[in-house]
Amino acid sequence: MGLLIAAMLLVSQVANADVLTLTNGDRITGDIKRIWDAEVTIEPEYSDEFAVDVSAIGHIESERNLDIELKDGRNVVGRLAGADEDGYQILEYADQSVSVSLEQIFELDEPEDEFEWDSNVEFSADFNSGNTESYNTKLRADTTVKLRDHRHIGEITFFREGITDLATDQSVLTQEKDLFLYNYNWLFRDPWFFSTRLSLERDPIVQLETRVILSLGVGRDVWLTPRRELNVQLGAGAQTEEISDPTMGTTVTTDSAVLTWVLRYRQDFFGDDLELYHNHSITSNVSGRTNTSYKTTTGLRYEITDLLYANLSLDYDYETNPADVAVSEDIALLVGLGAEF
Repeated sequence: MGLLIAAMLLVSQVANADVLTLTNGDRITGDIKRIWDAEVTIEPEYSDEFAVDVSAIGHIESERNLDIELKDGRNVVGRLAGADEDGYQILEYADQSVSVSLEQIFELDEPEDEFEWDSNVEFSADFNSGNTESYNTKLRADTTVKLRDHRHIGEITFFREGITDLATDQSVLTQEKDLFLYNYNWLFRDPWFFSTRLSLERDPIVQLETRVILSLGVGRDVWLTPRRELNVQLGAGAQTEEISDPTMGTTVTTDSAVLTWVLRYRQDFFGDDLELYHNHSITSNVSGRTNTSYKTTTGLRYEITDLLYANLSLDYDYETNPADVAVSEDIALLVGLGAEF
């Protein structure tokens, strides 16, 4: 009886496995993880996952529904059901069956789980020495949590900039910026979502005691796959600023109506080894104090291990009307290490 049960389980596993049939007649059985960059990644029971060039594959058989994007822009949830009589791949979706070449599949991924989360923590720095020693340091952490149609994005950044006179050993902190962001998205109709965004910022060195922005808006996921993501959102809301005046010993509070624009982009290259990302936001006051604020972060992450990566980032901040002691433009090129989990 035990042998019969084991045999039945083995047959069931084989029946549910995905199968790659190569052009030379060989067959590889396992779980298809993705199709990306003209490669099919499969994980057999007997080894870790590996990639096979699409050009070496005749057809694919799978009993599972998979998320598939074709090169003509169609996004479907369907099943790869072997080859037709002419050798083309059969794709079944939405109660229809079509024949395509495997080269027409731009991207394929396993279906998303109802609950997903992803986090990064990284430390970056830049040091220069001579008669004076200057430094920039940034500690940043972000988390994205998705539960069905609800997405929560949190980010916190601590940025410090300073100068040390080596002759006198006197240190001066020239920037002490803290930034917290929270973005809630309700994906009410894929790829569209409603958004609520809250940001809190302070930099007392340049007299910005607090800046709080709350905005509501609508956004769109242009791309949303494990290998690339691009979404944009436009909103309107309110801003409260507290700017200190050391000469008078007072703090001025200003309330403004604002328009906001946010873009988030990331994409993997060379498998999953290299990631390019770019995030930026624009906040423009339409009442109260005249000012428009631009914040961008662009960077590269290179995977060292499954946990650690090297990070190169360029931060650019610009304000059309900053506080009196602040300059309009801040640029920092930083190198560091990060962890992804």
